[in-house]
Amino acid sequence: MFNLYQAYSQAIVQLKDRTTIPLHSLGFQFLGLENVFKGVRTVGYYTDKDLNNTLAIAQFEQAQYMLAPTVLDLNHTEYRWVIFDCTSPLVAKEAIERLGLTPEKFNHGIILAFNPNGV
Repeated sequence: MFNLYQAYSQAIVQLKDRTTIPLHSLGFQFLGLENVFKGVRTVGYYTDKDLNNTLAIAQFEQAQYMLAPTVLDLNHTEYRWVIFDCTSPLVAKEAIERLGLTPEKFNHGIILAFNPNGV
């Protein structure tokens, strides 16, 4: 069973060992999206990152925190808006094209895509 507290604690330890990404910066990529999501209850959050990696989990949790009260539905793309947080822009671009979505915004590796058939 996944222990969110343990994963978050491990991420903090890993981040303290790294000088390039301070903990508070994990949610930086999502700034401004809260304005797009006003009145939107749920959006998709697609990632190909290894969710056994504590930094990947911590980033997802920071995104959820930054965008509350909008709920992020992990790896579901049937919503009108989907956030792509992938290991590379190419991976995100291929997934967006495969799903027939339209990329709308790009911010520090995060791509927001619109699903014209989304719920």
